[in-house]
Amino acid sequence: MMKHDNAIHASRVWLALAAAFGATSASAQSAADFYKGKEVAIIVGSGVGGGYDNYTRVLSRHWGRHIPGNPSIVVKNMPGAQGTVMMNYLVFKGKTDGAEIGSPFGQSVIEPIFDKGKVTKYDSRKMLWIGNISSQAIGCFTWKAHSTVTTIDEARRREVIMASTGAINPTSIYANILNRVIGTKFKVVSGYSTSEATLVMERGEADGTCLSYATLVTEHPDWQEQKKLNWLTVFSNEPDPNLPGVPTTREFLKNDEDRQVFDVLISQLEMGRPFVAPPGVPAERIEALRTSFMATMKDPQYLAEAQKAHQVVTPVDHRAIEKLIETTYAIPERIIEKTSDLLKNASNEAQTSAAK
Repeated sequence: MMKHDNAIHASRVWLALAAAFGATSASAQSAADFYKGKEVAIIVGSGVGGGYDNYTRVLSRHWGRHIPGNPSIVVKNMPGAQGTVMMNYLVFKGKTDGAEIGSPFGQSVIEPIFDKGKVTKYDSRKMLWIGNISSQAIGCFTWKAHSTVTTIDEARRREVIMASTGAINPTSIYANILNRVIGTKFKVVSGYSTSEATLVMERGEADGTCLSYATLVTEHPDWQEQKKLNWLTVFSNEPDPNLPGVPTTREFLKNDEDRQVFDVLISQLEMGRPFVAPPGVPAERIEALRTSFMATMKDPQYLAEAQKAHQVVTPVDHRAIEKLIETTYAIPERIIEKTSDLLKNASNEAQTSAAK
Protein backbone atom coordinates (compact mmCIF):
# COMPACT_ATOMS: atom_id res chain seq x y z
CA MET A 1 0.00 0.00 0.00
CA MET A 2 2.88 2.33 0.91
CA LYS A 3 4.48 1.85 -2.48
CA HIS A 4 1.15 2.51 -4.16
CA ASP A 5 0.66 5.74 -2.18
CA ASN A 6 4.17 6.84 -2.99
CA ALA A 7 3.54 6.17 -6.66
CA ILE A 8 0.36 8.23 -6.60
CA HIS A 9 2.15 11.05 -4.79
CA ALA A 10 5.05 10.96 -7.24
CA SER A 11 2.60 11.01 -10.15
CA ARG A 12 0.80 14.03 -8.76
CA VAL A 13 4.07 15.86 -8.20
CA TRP A 14 5.15 15.07 -11.76
CA LEU A 15 1.84 16.29 -13.18
CA ALA A 16 2.05 19.47 -11.12
CA LEU A 17 5.59 20.09 -12.30
CA ALA A 18 4.64 19.40 -15.89
CA ALA A 19 1.66 21.76 -15.66
CA ALA A 20 3.80 24.44 -14.06
CA PHE A 21 6.49 24.00 -16.71
CA GLY A 22 3.91 24.16 -19.45
CA ALA A 23 2.38 27.32 -18.03
CA THR A 24 5.82 28.89 -17.62
CA SER A 25 6.74 27.98 -21.18
CA ALA A 26 3.51 29.45 -22.54
CA SER A 27 3.94 32.69 -20.63
CA ALA A 28 7.59 32.84 -21.61
CA GLN A 29 6.83 32.39 -25.30
CA SER A 30 8.09 35.50 -27.04
CA ALA A 31 5.88 37.62 -29.26
CA ALA A 32 8.05 36.62 -32.21
CA ASP A 33 7.59 32.91 -31.46
CA PHE A 34 3.85 33.36 -31.09
CA TYR A 35 3.29 35.38 -34.27
CA LYS A 36 5.65 33.40 -36.51
CA GLY A 37 3.52 31.56 -39.06
CA LYS A 38 0.32 33.00 -37.53
CA GLU A 39 -2.58 34.70 -39.27
CA VAL A 40 -3.78 37.85 -37.52
CA ALA A 41 -7.32 39.00 -38.25
CA ILE A 42 -8.35 42.65 -38.17
CA ILE A 43 -12.12 42.78 -37.80
CA VAL A 44 -13.67 45.95 -39.20
CA GLY A 45 -16.90 47.13 -37.58
CA SER A 46 -18.38 48.13 -40.94
CA GLY A 47 -19.03 46.61 -44.35
CA VAL A 48 -16.68 46.17 -47.28
CA GLY A 49 -15.75 49.29 -49.22
CA GLY A 50 -16.30 51.99 -46.62
CA GLY A 51 -13.68 54.35 -45.24
CA TYR A 52 -12.80 52.20 -42.22
CA ASP A 53 -12.51 49.13 -44.43
CA ASN A 54 -10.31 50.88 -47.00
CA TYR A 55 -7.98 52.34 -44.37
CA THR A 56 -7.67 48.95 -42.68
CA ARG A 57 -6.92 47.09 -45.92
CA VAL A 58 -4.10 49.47 -46.80
CA LEU A 59 -2.67 49.10 -43.28
CA SER A 60 -2.98 45.29 -43.41
CA ARG A 61 -0.61 45.09 -46.37
CA HIS A 62 2.23 46.63 -44.33
CA TRP A 63 1.68 46.09 -40.60
CA GLY A 64 2.80 42.44 -40.59
CA ARG A 65 6.35 43.39 -41.61
CA HIS A 66 6.76 45.26 -38.33
CA ILE A 67 5.17 42.72 -35.97
CA PRO A 68 7.75 40.30 -34.47
CA GLY A 69 7.47 36.99 -36.30
CA ASN A 70 5.97 38.72 -39.37
CA PRO A 71 2.48 37.17 -39.32
CA SER A 72 0.13 37.42 -42.28
CA ILE A 73 -2.82 39.75 -41.78
CA VAL A 74 -6.34 39.26 -43.10
CA VAL A 75 -9.22 41.73 -42.94
CA LYS A 76 -12.69 40.57 -41.96
CA ASN A 77 -15.90 42.57 -41.73
CA MET A 78 -18.50 42.50 -38.97
CA PRO A 79 -20.91 45.40 -39.55
CA GLY A 80 -23.72 46.29 -37.20
CA ALA A 81 -24.86 49.06 -34.85
CA GLN A 82 -22.10 51.48 -35.86
CA GLY A 83 -19.34 49.10 -34.80
CA THR A 84 -20.95 47.91 -31.57
CA VAL A 85 -21.54 44.36 -32.84
CA MET A 86 -17.83 43.96 -33.51
CA MET A 87 -16.81 45.44 -30.15
CA ASN A 88 -19.20 43.14 -28.26
CA TYR A 89 -17.77 40.19 -30.19
CA LEU A 90 -14.20 41.09 -29.25
CA VAL A 91 -15.02 41.24 -25.54
CA PHE A 92 -17.14 38.08 -25.27
CA LYS A 93 -16.08 35.82 -28.13
CA GLY A 94 -12.85 37.23 -29.54
CA LYS A 95 -9.47 35.57 -29.23
CA THR A 96 -7.46 36.93 -26.33
CA ASP A 97 -4.12 35.63 -27.55
CA GLY A 98 -3.35 38.64 -29.77
CA ALA A 99 -4.49 37.05 -33.03
CA GLU A 100 -7.65 39.21 -33.36
CA ILE A 101 -7.72 42.99 -33.55
CA GLY A 102 -10.70 45.30 -33.95
CA SER A 103 -11.13 48.35 -36.18
CA PRO A 104 -14.04 50.19 -34.52
CA PHE A 105 -15.84 53.42 -35.36
CA GLY A 106 -14.77 56.44 -33.35
CA GLN A 107 -18.43 56.66 -32.36
CA SER A 108 -18.46 53.12 -30.94
CA VAL A 109 -15.62 54.04 -28.58
CA ILE A 110 -17.77 56.53 -26.64
CA GLU A 111 -21.17 54.94 -27.26
CA PRO A 112 -21.20 53.16 -23.85
CA ILE A 113 -21.55 56.50 -22.04
CA PHE A 114 -24.81 57.11 -23.91
CA ASP A 115 -26.11 53.56 -24.20
CA LYS A 116 -25.60 52.52 -20.55
CA GLY A 117 -25.26 48.85 -21.45
CA LYS A 118 -28.43 48.46 -23.50
CA VAL A 119 -26.58 47.41 -26.64
CA THR A 120 -22.95 48.13 -25.81
CA LYS A 121 -21.68 45.43 -23.48
CA TYR A 122 -18.13 46.70 -23.13
CA ASP A 123 -16.26 49.42 -21.27
CA SER A 124 -13.87 51.30 -23.54
CA ARG A 125 -11.58 51.99 -20.57
CA LYS A 126 -10.91 48.26 -20.21
CA MET A 127 -10.08 47.61 -23.85
CA LEU A 128 -6.45 47.36 -24.98
CA TRP A 129 -5.95 50.25 -27.39
CA ILE A 130 -3.21 49.99 -29.98
CA GLY A 131 -3.16 53.25 -31.92
CA ASN A 132 -5.10 55.53 -34.24
CA ILE A 133 -4.29 56.25 -37.89
CA SER A 134 -5.95 59.66 -37.87
CA SER A 135 -8.66 61.74 -36.30
CA GLN A 136 -11.62 62.67 -38.46
CA ALA A 137 -12.56 66.22 -39.40
CA ILE A 138 -16.18 66.74 -40.43
CA GLY A 139 -16.91 70.09 -41.97
CA CYS A 140 -19.78 71.85 -43.72
CA PHE A 141 -19.14 73.61 -47.01
CA THR A 142 -20.86 75.09 -50.05
CA TRP A 143 -19.96 74.97 -53.73
CA LYS A 144 -18.15 78.18 -54.62
CA ALA A 145 -19.40 78.39 -58.22
CA HIS A 146 -23.11 78.32 -57.30
CA SER A 147 -23.74 79.28 -53.69
CA THR A 148 -23.68 82.82 -52.35
CA VAL A 149 -23.40 81.50 -48.79
CA THR A 150 -19.73 81.59 -47.86
CA THR A 151 -19.74 81.98 -44.07
CA ILE A 152 -21.63 80.72 -41.01
CA ASP A 153 -23.03 84.22 -40.45
CA GLU A 154 -24.60 84.12 -43.92
CA ALA A 155 -25.94 80.61 -43.19
CA ARG A 156 -27.66 82.09 -40.14
CA ARG A 157 -29.43 84.69 -42.26
CA ARG A 158 -30.77 82.61 -45.13
CA GLU A 159 -31.71 79.05 -45.99
CA VAL A 160 -28.95 76.79 -47.24
CA ILE A 161 -29.88 73.52 -48.96
CA MET A 162 -27.51 70.78 -47.80
CA ALA A 163 -27.44 67.37 -49.49
CA SER A 164 -27.07 64.39 -47.14
CA THR A 165 -26.58 60.66 -47.43
CA GLY A 166 -29.25 59.78 -44.88
CA ALA A 167 -31.48 61.14 -42.15
CA ILE A 168 -29.49 59.47 -39.36
CA ASN A 169 -26.09 59.85 -41.01
CA PRO A 170 -23.70 61.85 -38.81
CA THR A 171 -23.22 64.52 -41.49
CA SER A 172 -26.98 65.12 -41.56
CA ILE A 173 -27.22 65.14 -37.78
CA TYR A 174 -24.32 67.56 -37.41
CA ALA A 175 -25.96 70.01 -39.81
CA ASN A 176 -29.13 69.90 -37.73
CA ILE A 177 -27.11 70.30 -34.52
CA LEU A 178 -25.69 73.54 -35.94
CA ASN A 179 -29.27 74.68 -36.64
CA ARG A 180 -30.25 74.06 -33.04
CA VAL A 181 -27.14 75.37 -31.29
CA ILE A 182 -25.81 78.28 -33.34
CA GLY A 183 -28.86 79.18 -35.41
CA THR A 184 -27.89 78.19 -38.95
CA LYS A 185 -30.68 77.68 -41.47
CA PHE A 186 -29.52 74.49 -43.11
CA LYS A 187 -32.28 72.64 -44.94
CA VAL A 188 -31.03 69.07 -45.03
CA VAL A 189 -32.20 66.99 -47.98
CA SER A 190 -31.27 63.35 -47.51
CA GLY A 191 -31.41 60.17 -49.56
CA TYR A 192 -28.26 60.55 -51.63
CA SER A 193 -25.14 58.42 -51.72
CA THR A 194 -21.93 60.29 -50.86
CA SER A 195 -21.06 60.68 -54.54
CA GLU A 196 -24.60 61.81 -55.37
CA ALA A 197 -24.58 64.39 -52.55
CA THR A 198 -21.47 66.03 -53.95
CA LEU A 199 -22.80 65.72 -57.52
CA VAL A 200 -26.05 67.60 -56.83
CA MET A 201 -23.99 70.29 -55.11
CA GLU A 202 -21.72 70.51 -58.15
CA ARG A 203 -24.79 70.81 -60.40
CA GLY A 204 -26.22 73.62 -58.30
CA GLU A 205 -29.23 71.58 -57.11
CA ALA A 206 -27.97 72.00 -53.54
CA ASP A 207 -25.78 74.63 -51.95
CA GLY A 208 -23.48 72.24 -50.18
CA THR A 209 -23.10 69.34 -47.79
CA CYS A 210 -21.32 68.23 -44.61
CA LEU A 211 -18.65 65.59 -45.04
CA SER A 212 -15.46 64.31 -43.48
CA TYR A 213 -12.32 65.79 -44.96
CA ALA A 214 -10.84 62.31 -45.46
CA THR A 215 -13.85 61.18 -47.51
CA LEU A 216 -13.78 64.35 -49.56
CA VAL A 217 -10.14 64.09 -50.57
CA THR A 218 -10.56 60.38 -51.34
CA GLU A 219 -13.44 60.99 -53.75
CA HIS A 220 -12.45 64.44 -55.04
CA PRO A 221 -8.73 65.02 -54.41
CA ASP A 222 -8.59 68.05 -56.70
CA TRP A 223 -11.41 70.07 -55.12
CA GLN A 224 -9.41 71.28 -52.15
CA GLU A 225 -6.36 72.03 -54.26
CA GLN A 226 -8.45 73.98 -56.78
CA LYS A 227 -10.33 75.83 -54.00
CA LYS A 228 -13.76 74.88 -55.28
CA LEU A 229 -15.40 74.94 -51.85
CA ASN A 230 -16.48 77.53 -49.31
CA TRP A 231 -15.67 75.89 -45.97
CA LEU A 232 -18.13 77.28 -43.40
CA THR A 233 -16.87 75.47 -40.30
CA VAL A 234 -15.15 72.31 -39.13
CA PHE A 235 -16.20 70.32 -36.07
CA SER A 236 -13.08 70.67 -34.00
CA ASN A 237 -11.69 72.36 -30.91
CA GLU A 238 -8.50 73.31 -32.70
CA PRO A 239 -7.87 74.64 -36.24
CA ASP A 240 -7.41 71.82 -38.71
CA PRO A 241 -4.00 71.93 -40.44
CA ASN A 242 -5.62 70.62 -43.64
CA LEU A 243 -8.11 73.50 -43.60
CA PRO A 244 -6.17 76.66 -42.73
CA GLY A 245 -8.36 79.64 -41.95
CA VAL A 246 -11.57 77.62 -41.57
CA PRO A 247 -13.30 78.52 -38.27
CA THR A 248 -13.92 75.76 -35.75
CA THR A 249 -17.44 75.19 -34.48
CA ARG A 250 -16.21 75.97 -30.97
CA GLU A 251 -15.67 79.60 -32.01
CA PHE A 252 -19.43 80.08 -32.43
CA LEU A 253 -20.48 78.67 -29.05
CA LYS A 254 -21.63 81.14 -26.42
CA ASN A 255 -21.56 79.27 -23.10
CA ASP A 256 -19.51 76.66 -21.26
CA GLU A 257 -22.26 74.03 -21.25
CA ASP A 258 -22.58 74.13 -25.04
CA ARG A 259 -18.80 73.84 -25.27
CA GLN A 260 -18.86 70.76 -23.04
CA VAL A 261 -21.56 69.22 -25.23
CA PHE A 262 -19.45 69.80 -28.30
CA ASP A 263 -16.44 68.31 -26.53
CA VAL A 264 -18.41 65.06 -26.31
CA LEU A 265 -19.44 65.24 -29.98
CA ILE A 266 -15.95 66.09 -31.13
CA SER A 267 -14.35 63.34 -29.04
CA GLN A 268 -15.77 60.66 -31.34
CA LEU A 269 -14.18 62.44 -34.29
CA GLU A 270 -10.87 62.69 -32.46
CA MET A 271 -11.05 58.93 -31.85
CA GLY A 272 -10.89 58.70 -35.63
CA ARG A 273 -9.72 55.33 -36.95
CA PRO A 274 -8.44 53.40 -33.93
CA PHE A 275 -7.36 49.80 -33.51
CA VAL A 276 -8.01 47.74 -30.39
CA ALA A 277 -7.53 44.31 -28.83
CA PRO A 278 -9.78 42.66 -26.24
CA PRO A 279 -8.85 42.52 -22.54
CA GLY A 280 -6.64 39.55 -21.70
CA VAL A 281 -4.03 39.72 -24.46
CA PRO A 282 -0.60 38.96 -22.92
CA ALA A 283 1.38 42.11 -22.11
CA GLU A 284 4.32 41.32 -24.41
CA ARG A 285 2.04 40.77 -27.39
CA ILE A 286 -0.01 43.93 -26.89
CA GLU A 287 3.24 45.87 -26.54
CA ALA A 288 4.47 44.30 -29.78
CA LEU A 289 1.26 45.32 -31.55
CA ARG A 290 1.48 48.88 -30.24
CA THR A 291 5.15 49.31 -31.14
CA SER A 292 4.73 47.76 -34.58
CA PHE A 293 1.64 49.88 -35.33
CA MET A 294 3.52 53.13 -34.68
CA ALA A 295 6.47 51.81 -36.72
CA THR A 296 4.11 51.12 -39.62
CA MET A 297 2.87 54.71 -39.42
CA LYS A 298 6.41 55.77 -40.43
CA ASP A 299 6.91 53.06 -43.07
CA PRO A 300 7.63 54.75 -46.45
CA GLN A 301 5.88 51.96 -48.36
CA TYR A 302 2.75 52.27 -46.23
CA LEU A 303 2.74 56.05 -46.44
CA ALA A 304 3.18 55.95 -50.21
CA GLU A 305 0.18 53.64 -50.65
CA ALA A 306 -1.89 55.70 -48.20
CA GLN A 307 -1.04 58.88 -50.08
CA LYS A 308 -1.92 57.27 -53.40
CA ALA A 309 -5.32 56.34 -51.92
CA HIS A 310 -5.68 59.93 -50.60
CA GLN A 311 -5.81 58.70 -47.02
CA VAL A 312 -5.04 61.05 -44.16
CA VAL A 313 -2.36 59.71 -41.80
CA THR A 314 -1.89 61.71 -38.59
CA PRO A 315 -1.33 58.91 -36.05
CA VAL A 316 -1.40 58.91 -32.27
CA ASP A 317 -0.45 56.08 -29.92
CA HIS A 318 -2.53 54.17 -27.38
CA ARG A 319 -1.77 56.65 -24.60
CA ALA A 320 -3.50 59.48 -26.44
CA ILE A 321 -6.57 57.30 -27.03
CA GLU A 322 -6.68 56.23 -23.39
CA LYS A 323 -6.41 59.84 -22.19
CA LEU A 324 -9.26 60.92 -24.46
CA ILE A 325 -11.43 58.01 -23.30
CA GLU A 326 -10.80 58.79 -19.62
CA THR A 327 -11.65 62.45 -20.21
CA THR A 328 -14.86 61.57 -22.04
CA TYR A 329 -16.00 59.04 -19.43
CA ALA A 330 -15.46 61.70 -16.73
CA ILE A 331 -17.82 64.24 -18.33
CA PRO A 332 -20.72 65.09 -15.95
CA GLU A 333 -23.92 63.11 -16.43
CA ARG A 334 -26.01 66.24 -17.08
CA ILE A 335 -23.77 67.04 -20.08
CA ILE A 336 -24.08 63.48 -21.37
CA GLU A 337 -27.87 63.71 -21.08
CA LYS A 338 -27.94 67.07 -22.84
CA THR A 339 -25.72 65.72 -25.62
CA SER A 340 -27.92 62.64 -25.93
CA ASP A 341 -31.05 64.78 -26.18
CA LEU A 342 -29.40 67.02 -28.75
CA LEU A 343 -28.40 64.04 -30.89
CA LYS A 344 -31.87 62.51 -30.57
CA ASN A 345 -33.63 65.74 -31.50
CA ALA A 346 -31.28 66.40 -34.40
CA SER A 347 -31.83 62.86 -35.66
CA ASN A 348 -35.62 63.21 -35.35
CA GLU A 349 -35.48 66.54 -37.14
CA ALA A 350 -33.45 65.01 -39.95
CA GLN A 351 -35.86 62.10 -40.32
CA THR A 352 -38.86 64.45 -40.32
CA SER A 353 -37.26 66.54 -43.06
CA ALA A 354 -36.51 63.40 -45.08
CA ALA A 355 -40.15 62.29 -44.85
CA LYS A 356 -41.50 65.54 -46.32
